[in-house]
Amino acid sequence: MLQEAAVIGRWLIGALAIAVITGAPPLGAQGQRPLAPPPADSGLRVAPFFDGWYQNPDGTLSFGYSNLNREEVEIPIGPDNVVTPKEYDGRQPTVFQPGVPDATDAAAGGRRQRERGVFTVAVPAGFSGDVVWTLRYRGQTYSVPGRAKNSAYQLNWPMAMGSVPPLLRFTEGGPAGRGPTGIQASPAQTAVGKPLSLAVWVADDSVREKDPVTVAVKRERPAMNVNWSKHSGPGPVVFNPSRSPLAQLAGTANTSVTFKEPGEYVLRVRVDNFGRLDTSAGNQCCWTNGYVKVTVTP
Repeated sequence: MLQEAAVIGRWLIGALAIAVITGAPPLGAQGQRPLAPPPADSGLRVAPFFDGWYQNPDGTLSFGYSNLNREEVEIPIGPDNVVTPKEYDGRQPTVFQPGVPDATDAAAGGRRQRERGVFTVAVPAGFSGDVVWTLRYRGQTYSVPGRAKNSAYQLNWPMAMGSVPPLLRFTEGGPAGRGPTGIQASPAQTAVGKPLSLAVWVADDSVREKDPVTVAVKRERPAMNVNWSKHSGPGPVVFNPSRSPLAQLAGTANTSVTFKEPGEYVLRVRVDNFGRLDTSAGNQCCWTNGYVKVTVTP
């Protein structure tokens, strides 16, 4: 009887020890709070950013944004999407792309965390005030001032090894734009459901130093990427294709765009050379914007 009790006692002690060992959290987890629920996919922050300014005879302020939602957000120009003073209002986007990583940005040089240099504002020499962009979305208001004064926000080219923004033209041999200010195309017109053909001529004329090392992953990326998106307008826009990778440092990219609602639109094309060692989507170089105003009739 005593032997049986001893066996049972040893069994209980062993079982208790196993329960303590298997039930105890790891040392690194002790004291931690329970796991938080995953973040929401919508209703999150959409905020403007001041990216910096470029030195020129006047002053060029560059703005971008951050959209934490997993879906595209539309905020029409008006009290919820306004730039002050009012003479600078109207160039800002009404479409805000999601900030989640996607295959396009991974191929172009990294994760999309926010959009940089989406539009610029040129202020006259001696302008001493602020240009303020305000966004209101789902009860949240964010404003950012832009000022061409602080040297810490001054943007410059070329980059460390010579990269500069590519040249972008809307006609072969025509005027070229460079950088976030970019170039404006001649106005275009089409009808709902009728595809509109668009083309750009692009060239990377950077004078670069020789790469100090061979980085295979960089070599696998295109020399340039041409990306089309809706900048502003009342309805959905479909591009075919929306992105064209170019293997060479000069070339042409074509797309066809179809509109589902009538109205006034602005399309944005961005050409980048993010495949080089000294430039990426995460810095302030090297891409060029182009803008196309399109009138769409019923």
